[in-house]
Amino acid sequence: MRNLGEAKVDLSEFHPALGSPWAIPAPVRGLFSSEGFRLKAHPKPGEWLAQHDEGGQSLKDFVNSRPNRPDAQRHVIYLQPMGDWRAPTCPSLAALAHYARSFFSRSVEVLPAIALSQLQVTERQNPHEGQRQLLTTDILRLLARRLPEDAFCMLGISLVDLYPDPNWNFVFGQASLRNRVGVYSFARYMAEGDAHLTLRRSLKVMAHEIGHMYGLTHCTYFECGLNGSNYLDESDRRPIHLCPVCLRKLDWSSNFDLAKRYFELDHAYRMLGFRDSAEFVRGRVRRMRN
Repeated sequence: MRNLGEAKVDLSEFHPALGSPWAIPAPVRGLFSSEGFRLKAHPKPGEWLAQHDEGGQSLKDFVNSRPNRPDAQRHVIYLQPMGDWRAPTCPSLAALAHYARSFFSRSVEVLPAIALSQLQVTERQNPHEGQRQLLTTDILRLLARRLPEDAFCMLGISLVDLYPDPNWNFVFGQASLRNRVGVYSFARYMAEGDAHLTLRRSLKVMAHEIGHMYGLTHCTYFECGLNGSNYLDESDRRPIHLCPVCLRKLDWSSNFDLAKRYFELDHAYRMLGFRDSAEFVRGRVRRMRN
């Protein structure tokens, strides 16, 4: 067993997980290089992988799972706000939608907000912290009933804290790999006096949960936007971008124009003020061109 802080996997596991590089068109093959990505470290006590035995999902595993794929009939990502989004501390719905369009290269629509009084889902007061919480499984069933005909998926976004089961303290979000619905909460992502950090956290968890609805499971190969997290600091350390393995799976599902996707991500990051992420994207594009 590797020591804490050492890599949980090595590059000999990366190449089979990615699949044959010759199946990737030569002009974009450089985007799937492992250079610039950190291998996933062996978890420390309390971190997600220390408490959840996840073996990793290769491209072959992903394809064999027969995940949902966008098609001519089901192709729109819907965002469903829940609660009052007029408060100045709320992340911009327009920014969330713009980022999702860039990240997934897909049409994104924001639906009118549902008042919390109309949700009719199970609630509780957190037994340890006392705050109001909504049961995610009830929300997922509600969203599944409201799923538009042209929806590839629908993601509920809440200002109220969430829990998935009476035995859990909380959950950041939850998504169904099969039913094309998911939900996440901003309750634990608000950074007092730092709207920039709040927005960055919001974009990361939104892309993470939508990724699950594409059928991607948690990544165990690299530090990646699809890593699981147990607490806020672990979530903050998770990068905003996808590793080569997860990008490969998403590309197989959507058949991206990858060059266009990276151009649009660069524009989105610069517009949102995430200069480090824009520079990362430009670095990947330079690698593709070389």
